[in-house]
Amino acid sequence: MTLRSISLLLTLSLCFSAVAPVPGSGQVPASRSRDYPTVVRSRQLVKLRDSAFVIIRNIVVVGNRRTKDAIILRDLGLKSGDTLYYDDAMQVLEDKRQQLINTSLFLTVNVYFTKWAGNHTDITVEVLERWYTFGFPIFSLADRNFNQWWVAEKHSLGRVNYGFNFFENNLTGKNDQIILTVQGGYTDHFALTYNLPYFDKSLRSGLGFTAGYSTSKELGYLTDSNKLQFFGSPSVVDRQFSAGVTYTYRKAIRFKHQVSLNYYYNQVADTILQINPSYFPRTGPLQRYLELVYRFSYIGADDWAYPLRGFNLYAQVNREGLGFSKGINLTQLYFQTAKYWNLFPSTYLAIGLRGRVQFPIPQPYFFSSALGYQEDYLRGLEYYVADGSSFGIFKADLKRELFDLHLHFPFLPSQFETIPFRVFFKVFTDVGSVFSLYPGNSFLNNRLLYTEGFGVDVVTYYDVRIRLEYSFNQLGQKGLFLHSKSEF
Repeated sequence: MTLRSISLLLTLSLCFSAVAPVPGSGQVPASRSRDYPTVVRSRQLVKLRDSAFVIIRNIVVVGNRRTKDAIILRDLGLKSGDTLYYDDAMQVLEDKRQQLINTSLFLTVNVYFTKWAGNHTDITVEVLERWYTFGFPIFSLADRNFNQWWVAEKHSLGRVNYGFNFFENNLTGKNDQIILTVQGGYTDHFALTYNLPYFDKSLRSGLGFTAGYSTSKELGYLTDSNKLQFFGSPSVVDRQFSAGVTYTYRKAIRFKHQVSLNYYYNQVADTILQINPSYFPRTGPLQRYLELVYRFSYIGADDWAYPLRGFNLYAQVNREGLGFSKGINLTQLYFQTAKYWNLFPSTYLAIGLRGRVQFPIPQPYFFSSALGYQEDYLRGLEYYVADGSSFGIFKADLKRELFDLHLHFPFLPSQFETIPFRVFFKVFTDVGSVFSLYPGNSFLNNRLLYTEGFGVDVVTYYDVRIRLEYSFNQLGQKGLFLHSKSEF
């Protein structure tokens, strides 16, 4: 690791430990005083000792054709009779506007005062709803990332999934969603998911249901020198079925609790166990088990799709087997957190931490994936995987916004006629490590890993993000990488 990288990491670590807040409840119980009114500020309740306050008389919602008023008012977090400190009123409205944008229900939101009468006023919430119905072809990669498919697998079309995805967002106006997937190609996959954020009158409790079935004629069965090895056959070698139900509790705007109960049925060909006996060592070629999952999330960042200011925290606990499944006994703890700063105009710093531990160890190969899967990777090591029982990753970005454009196409429907483009240049560094009790010939396990690089992020509407990054790793390798999700 270069001296420059070490200095940057030490500086960023000190910044994070000094500045990162511990998220509070986000709500303070109102305590009415006889002498002074209790008023809402952007982050706290204060008592005024003068007359500089605004009392909300009515709240009017306009522009919503499908979304229920109650859903909008719930995420607005204001109601008739609330009192705002005058000096903070405009910032409060901006915070509330951003909260509504973060629901992913609207393209634009305006929140403003109308009909003043003394220090009493109405609030108007004006929204432009997104297009909620999407049906489009599937053309997705079976590999872990674009570069793995393009370079390592020589952009083989045999490793492509194709089919049809149907999304109906905000189905009944309650921000509920139904997703239907019909997919062929590398993996045949059929899935149906429905999520209802709120089913009770208090708009705090929600339910979700999902079921899926997939088959594949090729399977990653082993890791050799930190590269995933595949076994292919003319017949199906991997068959999976899953179904689950999720209960969600969301009392405060930024906090969410979820509990899921899932059932899994996994079956592999006998050949898989012959070439890797540790794949399902205790169950034979067939796995059937229950999974209990608890998730907690706090989203305190400004923009949930591409944060630039604030703090996010996510934690998850999985219990596999629940004592009812032969040969399955696993507890897994996972966390992810990130802090974002606006250092100077158009200049931003972001750092993130994520990690996982699981026990007991060792576990079957099926449960051992760590670095290199999903979003748990170091930029610059996209061609590698590292299996193990625990891992940790530190990431840091320093970015500068180059420009913010809005392209107008009046001939398109209103939901598409204005397309925003924000472009950021960034430099970054990642550090991580994976612990494995039996690393074998995997040379990236049980050691400190580090990468660095620079790149460009493009952010546009409907939460689309594109990252083009040029990365360097400690193995002396470098390359250009393409990603379509935020790094943390």
